[in-house]
Amino acid sequence: MRIPVTLAAILALVCAAACVKLERQPVEKRFYALEVARPAGAEAAQAPAPGVLLVRRLHVSPRLSGKELVYRTAPSVWSADYYNVYFVSPADMLTQDLRAWLASARLCSEVVDPSSLAAHQYILEGNVTSLHGDLAEKPAQAVVEMQFLLLKGGGDERAVLMTKQYRRSAPLASNSPQELVRAQREAVAAVYAALEADLRAVLPRK
Repeated sequence: MRIPVTLAAILALVCAAACVKLERQPVEKRFYALEVARPAGAEAAQAPAPGVLLVRRLHVSPRLSGKELVYRTAPSVWSADYYNVYFVSPADMLTQDLRAWLASARLCSEVVDPSSLAAHQYILEGNVTSLHGDLAEKPAQAVVEMQFLLLKGGGDERAVLMTKQYRRSAPLASNSPQELVRAQREAVAAVYAALEADLRAVLPRK
């Protein structure tokens, strides 16, 4: 039996299509780092407080603990950007920048992390409760909220020297991930600058 030419052509096309491997280019993730640094021209304390300051790893609210950039799009409505993420977790990123900031400020003789064996006289603990882009506000803004606790002493005898909460925001020129990270960097720097000033007022000078 002879197959009509038209039907044969259709069958050939179907067979050819079945042999073609269809591939979709995966959507690549973009990685960001806040890189909050103390201004190079900022004046450091002339006489640091005697002793060592231990800066513990910051605790981050569960809704912000992932690497994805987070947005508040409406009251009680939150979204995470799967394709635009921080290079490392917010807790590690913010803690590293905070230690470098306080070391540059020369508030104490040394600033160390919990892995250090150096005896410390002061402990700084912190919680990050907000680190997001607020698109529900007009104008849209990056919002950063942190709470810090400064302790003195070692062992079981510790005294609270300071506890304070900070909230800073920075306007967004657009809703792009790059702009959110830039505004967050500005807001976090404002928090760290205020924290530095408060610690300088509390810690004893030589």
